Amino acid sequence: MSTQFGATTRIISDESNYSAVTGGVKNVGVVGLGVMGFDIAFLYAMRGYPTTAYDASTAVMESFNDRREKTIERLKRRGRISDGEVGNVQQGLRTCSDLRSMAGLDLVTEAVSEAAEIKVPVYRTLSESGFNGILTTITSSLPRHALLASGSYARDRFATTHFFNPVLYTRMVEVVKGDMEEPSFSTAVAFLKDIGRDVVSTKDISGFVSNSILMYYAVMALHLVQRGAPIDQIDRTAKQMGLLPPFISFDSWKPSIVEDVTRVMFEMRGDKFLRSSKLLADLAQNNPSFYVEQKSNPEISRRIGAHGQPPDEATIQKALRTTIHVAAARTVELGEDPSTVDLISVEGIKIPEAPLKEIDKMGAGAVLENVKNVNEIMADHALPTPPLLTAMAKERQTFYRKGQTNPWIISFVERQRSHAGH
Repeated sequence: MSTQFGATTRIISDESNYSAVTGGVKNVGVVGLGVMGFDIAFLYAMRGYPTTAYDASTAVMESFNDRREKTIERLKRRGRISDGEVGNVQQGLRTCSDLRSMAGLDLVTEAVSEAAEIKVPVYRTLSESGFNGILTTITSSLPRHALLASGSYARDRFATTHFFNPVLYTRMVEVVKGDMEEPSFSTAVAFLKDIGRDVVSTKDISGFVSNSILMYYAVMALHLVQRGAPIDQIDRTAKQMGLLPPFISFDSWKPSIVEDVTRVMFEMRGDKFLRSSKLLADLAQNNPSFYVEQKSNPEISRRIGAHGQPPDEATIQKALRTTIHVAAARTVELGEDPSTVDLISVEGIKIPEAPLKEIDKMGAGAVLENVKNVNEIMADHALPTPPLLTAMAKERQTFYRKGQTNPWIISFVERQRSHAGH
């Protein structure tokens, strides 16, 4: 995986070469019709692309038309779909009987379960059926290089993509190009832009940028609960900070999904903190809601049992903010450009201040002191100390210099990855 840093990253704009006509994409398909896959298929059709949808589950296929009409009605009530778009969906969103029916499509998006052993056979079947268009995969944690290791699909026509949830209401999409050929990548980006998405090209890192930060954040929130902090207090504190309320979000994400994503990220990256919450593994068994009738679910508190002095609001604030700083720095260690990390943090995750720029204001030493303070409270669930931050504090370095990525950061990351390779 390349660790080359580019110039300051921007959302790929209308003025870029990627705004070329999407003439290469006329008919599209989606495989896997869970929550994300169905909404992606609906979005494609809503934007005027004839869309073929397929799921291996008979029950899912039988409920498809009903889901389509209910989604239309929900969006109409909220004023989020025009009459023309309703017509696009009703006329252009159709199912097919098997994967081989997608052979003649220009672009297919795979959105099956978050497991390589389930995704890769889909690629192989599509390839064997004669499909030779652009294949994109929807994943939260699986890196591109791992999905292509078996040679199941042509590398030059394959991209990993991460749509933000909920798909129909959020604009950003992270896309990993890797060694995809330029014409195919340009066509894929033009297509995504044509359906109204803001496309950010990211490095091939498990979790992309968004989940690299959000999964650390989610695990820290669980640790705070295990230390006795009330669920609703943590969410209120997060809202006051302008951050995503973690447990309201959990009720959308589901603990089992967070469990799967953090497991894959640990396997690919070795970040032990992502697997440090026993509460997450417990909750993933049956996915209880954190809120019941808009009140904290007492069942979760009973599962946790006795605990010591609960952290106060100031400690909750410091723990959440410091976790974001650590996760952002870790993402740079893995090879992502600081400007990309900050862009996605602000524009995608909606963090009020770009975390790496905030670290530069504070100084890396101040962040390390915060890590120490948080870990004194969290005891055996300590936040890791990124070597990058330690080196920055020692040498008084910053992530940015004169508005660009500090060359020292580039050199440090390349040295670290070179040593790891040996």
